[in-house]
Amino acid sequence: MKSRNDSRPGEFFDASSDPVPPDPHTGRESRPFLGIQFRCCRTYGRIYRDSGRTQYKGSCPRCGSRVSVPIGPGGQGSRFFSAG
Repeated sequence: MKSRNDSRPGEFFDASSDPVPPDPHTGRESRPFLGIQFRCCRTYGRIYRDSGRTQYKGSCPRCGSRVSVPIGPGGQGSRFFSAG
């Protein structure tokens, strides 16, 4: 039987590990996002941080209803919210 040290990446799920780092070959980083449950259409979507890093902006994937969440001091520990 293989140990975790002998396994290929992705072969074992480890919820305590840090996310996969950005690919050094492409230079791409993951984009910060908030998960939103859009009540207007009972659907889930993501909204992403703007280039000025002042707010998260996006819209409902079904009806296009816009939502923005300001980024302030102190922050919020949750990454998932309801809106619309």
